[in-house]
Amino acid sequence: MQQINQDLFTALKKKLGVGKRRLYVLIQQKVAETRLDRHLAAIVLASEHGIAIAKYASSEDLAMIRGTLPQDSQVLHGTPTTKTRVVKTIEPISVDLTFVSSSELKKILQRDLAELNAAYSQIFKKAPKTCMVLSGSIAEALLLDSLLQNKTNALAAAACLPKRLSTNPEDWYLYDMVTVAMKMSPPLLPTDAETGANQLRQWRNLIHPGRELKDSRNKRIKPTVARARNAIAFLQFIAEVLGR
Repeated sequence: MQQINQDLFTALKKKLGVGKRRLYVLIQQKVAETRLDRHLAAIVLASEHGIAIAKYASSEDLAMIRGTLPQDSQVLHGTPTTKTRVVKTIEPISVDLTFVSSSELKKILQRDLAELNAAYSQIFKKAPKTCMVLSGSIAEALLLDSLLQNKTNALAAAACLPKRLSTNPEDWYLYDMVTVAMKMSPPLLPTDAETGANQLRQWRNLIHPGRELKDSRNKRIKPTVARARNAIAFLQFIAEVLGR
């Protein structure tokens, strides 16, 4: 786990007028509230109390925080750094991760959201494939976590399918996850999620050069800005449905 920046820690103690033990309590409360790692929660706490965080947080830290906090959060908006000025014109992609139970999957999601935000906010028109592939990957991770949280029901639904699936949802393909999620009782996904989820699967598979060549020739599927926008929008829809 990355350590809290000690200069930031000192600035927080001075700003809040508290001792070391009390400050750790406040940071831990912010960890519980945001589900961020401790060093990121300290940055959020500092920003909320008017501390300029430019010299304490990397661009990756800021992207990870923006990707995790709710869309209406005012934290980091207007932070006077070169990297965050982009937020004034492009709203960052925000996906709620509070319902994610697996700490391992959550770290993967935070990393991928940071990369997705970096591509979206800085070079979106030049990186549609990155946005399409990462959106599909993030949606798959969110769905996998939800299936693992409801593993008994998921396996019961999987047992009713014509195709025999592994008893470990981590071995399933995205198509299998979507099918099972819709067959569960109650279903994890609504019926109108099927088309979009399978579309995300096709777009995510463009990461394979052979698949991209084949789909470009036969299905006329290729990375475009319009497809990237749709992939991001459907990722947010999946997150909203699973997080209810």
